[in-house]
Amino acid sequence: MSTAPARHIAVAEDRALPHRTDHHVARFRPRELLRLMSIRYGREIHADEAGLRLRDRMLDALALSGSAGRRRAENFLTLYCRWMTACERDSAIEAAFRDQRLWSAEALGNDLDVTEAEHARARIRTFRIAGMTDADMKIKRAAKEAARKKQERLQQRLGRKPKEPRPAARVDAILNIMPEDHRWWSVGAVISELKRSKAIAFATLDKQTSSLRPAVHRAIKHGVAEGRLDTRMVPGSKMSEAMEIRRGGRQ
Repeated sequence: MSTAPARHIAVAEDRALPHRTDHHVARFRPRELLRLMSIRYGREIHADEAGLRLRDRMLDALALSGSAGRRRAENFLTLYCRWMTACERDSAIEAAFRDQRLWSAEALGNDLDVTEAEHARARIRTFRIAGMTDADMKIKRAAKEAARKKQERLQQRLGRKPKEPRPAARVDAILNIMPEDHRWWSVGAVISELKRSKAIAFATLDKQTSSLRPAVHRAIKHGVAEGRLDTRMVPGSKMSEAMEIRRGGRQ
């Protein structure tokens, strides 16, 4: 189905934003356009009608990027439109920054003739497939939501394995690094070995701070309560006591 008539109608729906910069769309749209460009042309935009349109829409998006937008626009044209002269690049940038055009999702998708395959492959979220209207989007969202709920109901019927509590998973991680015999290990040695082994159960903790040690002590307390770990206090440095652990009777 041809989208040319829809494109020309939707293009007229653009909104000019003469006083607004750093629009939220500008944070995401340039990367999406760059991925679309890569799919269509590789590393350099062609100087044909479709290529020039894609170039101009990129400049429109960058013009909404605030103070950094001009530098990004210059870099973009230098890298991907090498066939342009310096004067042509300056003129194109000035026009985009003067007009400050914010394209609607429908208008931009129609203007660039974005196909469904391109839309999915380029992971586009800020503009649509060509020819897709608000009504089409509503139907698509409803179908997606229905599929999600259906999947949730299926998982509930099948029954999902309950997620293991974090302290229990961390007890498993501690036991995995300890020898099979019942030798005593200092908590400091356990922490050092967990850092070295990069245990998944402790992966969310910052190993460069003290956040790992409290988590290990909480896991040890949980392991003692389950009978999977034993603890004892021994003399430590500077007249203090230190904790040691070993495998408990229940494994």
